[in-house]
Amino acid sequence: MVNIVYILYLIGFFIPGTSALGIILAYINRNDSREPYTSHFQFQISIFLTGLIYSVAGLLLYLFSIAITAISGGIGAVFFVFPLLLMLWWAGWTIYSIIRGLRALGRNEPIY
Repeated sequence: MVNIVYILYLIGFFIPGTSALGIILAYINRNDSREPYTSHFQFQISIFLTGLIYSVAGLLLYLFSIAITAISGGIGAVFFVFPLLLMLWWAGWTIYSIIRGLRALGRNEPIY
């Protein structure tokens, strides 16, 4: 089940909603599992929640950029780079975390 959640998170970059299914499965299975799987489910939940925070921050920055661009008559369009960079950082961090989790799972080790 741990592998399935990691795979659902990766598929979530291309198909919306699969990450939500992944966190539901992680929540359902975390109390019924034993180590090292419990730590992986906790890690997967933290990946999702951190990604949610980054997504909200990126959306707020994007809306701020739109407002600045409208107020400045288009000159503020340079601010669109900030939400783009934040979302690229989030995507890279998420993929790195998933790979880190899969490697630890492959070695049958817990992850922290």
